[in-house]
Order: sequence, then C-alpha cells, then structure tokens
Amino acid sequence: MTTEAWKQNRPSWSKDGRWIYFTSNRTGDSQIWKMPVQGGAAVQVTKRGGNDAIESVDGDFVYYAKSGGIWRTPVAGGEETQILDQGWAGGWALTSQGICFRVPPPDNGSSGPAIKFYAFDTHQVTTIRQFSREVRMMNSSNMPLSISPDGRWILYAQMDHAGSDLMLVENFR
Repeated sequence: MTTEAWKQNRPSWSKDGRWIYFTSNRTGDSQIWKMPVQGGAAVQVTKRGGNDAIESVDGDFVYYAKSGGIWRTPVAGGEETQILDQGWAGGWALTSQGICFRVPPPDNGSSGPAIKFYAFDTHQVTTIRQFSREVRMMNSSNMPLSISPDGRWILYAQMDHAGSDLMLVENFR
C-alpha cells in the first residue's frame, strides 16, 4: 500500500473496512494517517502527533496514543482531544465501554505495573489488576494490549525471563 521511504507502522482497519489507519513520520514526526483500501493518496488525520490509531466501535472517532496519554479526533476531522492522561503506545485497547490500559510501576518500587480501565460513561478509572513488583510487563508498541471481542479477556505480554551474555572477539585487528 505504501512505497515511500518514510517509517510507516501499526496499521489498523476502519470499522467499515474501507480505510487503513497507520502511523507515519512523513511530516518529520509521528502522525496518524489513513489510506483507502482500494488505493489512493494517504490523508493526514492528526496534526499534533500520534501513534497506534484505533477507530471507535461506532466508527465516529479515531483514538490514538501520544505523549501524555490517549487522545481522539473525529473520523471526519476536527478537534484533537485528550481523553486520558495515562497509557502509552501499544499499552492500551479500546472497547465500546472504554479504554483498557497499562500503567508502569511507581518509581518508589512499592508495587508493580497495573492494568486499569477508563469508563466512557463515568469518566472514572478503576484498577482491573495490580501486579506485584516482581512482574515486568512489556511496554513496547510491538507488544500491544488486546481485549477479546466479548470484553471478558485481556491479553498482554509479560516478561518472565531476561538475560544477556558477554562475548569476546579475539584477534579482531
């Protein structure tokens, strides 16, 4: 679909299946774009930055992450509005009732990461699961949080083992 030299990633479908949303740095910074599935020029959706676009269940808004939380803008264009001041790229998922998101552990080490839920109707954040400080969750956009279609299950990546080896290169000159 794209052949330009820019970085373009994290594609997602529009609810009607006619558009592909994606993140691109073609303007010099990460922005949300969309392209018609049948071909044609890409259309810039955000103007003030964004990553990891997901269209709302009703198809009215595009939600996306950027520094400082989760934002949205109307599919037809318009005001970019911050919805949540928490969450990071890849660390959230959208449902018809709200946003499920990961939060990192506090700097003081008193507990581990958590999975929380922001309800659209009440604007309240509740903790779904608080992990012990020994748990390490992946916070990369390559390891997204996912919600089952019925909203009953959350899928996430947890780092259980990490390691590295020291290597010696002999006679390298």
